[in-house]
Amino acid sequence: MKKTLRKPENWQDFESLCKKLWGELWEIPHEIKKNGRLGQPQAGIDVYGVPKGKINYFGIQAKGKDDYTGAKLETNEIQNEIEKAKTFSPALDVFIIATTANKDIKAEQYVREKDIESRSNNGFKILLFCWEDITDLIEENRETFNWYVKEHNFRDKFDVEIFINYFNNKEMIVNPKFENVITKYKHGAKPILAPSWMWEKPLMPFQSNKINHSWCEVEIIIENTGAMVIEDWKLSLQISDNIKTVDDGFDIPWMLSNEVKTHMRDNRTTYAYEDEKLIKYFPVKNSPLIQNDNKWFKFYLKPFSNKDKITIKWTLLARDFNKEGELTIINEPVITDREKVVWVENLSEVQKPTNEIIELITETE
Repeated sequence: MKKTLRKPENWQDFESLCKKLWGELWEIPHEIKKNGRLGQPQAGIDVYGVPKGKINYFGIQAKGKDDYTGAKLETNEIQNEIEKAKTFSPALDVFIIATTANKDIKAEQYVREKDIESRSNNGFKILLFCWEDITDLIEENRETFNWYVKEHNFRDKFDVEIFINYFNNKEMIVNPKFENVITKYKHGAKPILAPSWMWEKPLMPFQSNKINHSWCEVEIIIENTGAMVIEDWKLSLQISDNIKTVDDGFDIPWMLSNEVKTHMRDNRTTYAYEDEKLIKYFPVKNSPLIQNDNKWFKFYLKPFSNKDKITIKWTLLARDFNKEGELTIINEPVITDREKVVWVENLSEVQKPTNEIIELITETE
């Protein structure tokens, strides 16, 4: 269940919210205006402006609804506001009805039908934004979010933000490394090279000197932005299928003492489920997340060698609170060419060069 922001307490606050939000959306924070003053006829428009890159005006009618009576936006109200908006001068390009009422199929269908009718007659475009739609926009636009939640103290009792890589980041870029192996076939005897054991350092049992550079480290930050302690909680990260695998990085070296191994197991927080592309995080000893505090953890994923957008859908479950959201990873792989020569004895075995993209694996010093 997605947690929504609290609705404004009165229509004046809602009108101010619309001005702030669409000022950021239209990239005109200092040019968007409220229409007239209290008591003056407004031609159905509370807020207006010319969005960046546009020529004509867009207008907003802010319809505040009593959240406690469950009032809906009726179709006759919508029609009445459309007719009033037609009298706004100069003529509008887009007419937006923004309401604190919850989403309603009947109202949304009516607006869609009226939008087609209006545009077919060279009129303005008509859009409806209910409270759930507005909440999504607030959460996607950081300046409005901070203004609304912090300065106006409309913070939920329980709330949390999940960031990736750094605070306030909802997106990160990864650069896994791959090789484009170009195989060329040559006729002749293979040159005799010294055996590899002559320059390789001896390894301890179970020790590896290989590094796979296609693995990418991801850091997740969990911040309690609400006014209450979050207890009995856990976080799940469902990663999209366009990756090879995931790993939690948990590994216990065999040479450690049993006491240290037990301590590591008891303090483990992160678990990877490779087949499901799933990461789960559990706080150590079920510790609560207090207000303004944060927890962080790392995991690893192995993307493919093509440019792509990887999505992470997160879900936080707690005793008295649930929330979900989405993070994005932009995969921008780095691919270098490496030539490989295959010597063949018979001239007939010489082929055209081939290429194969593989994970970049190097040896440590």
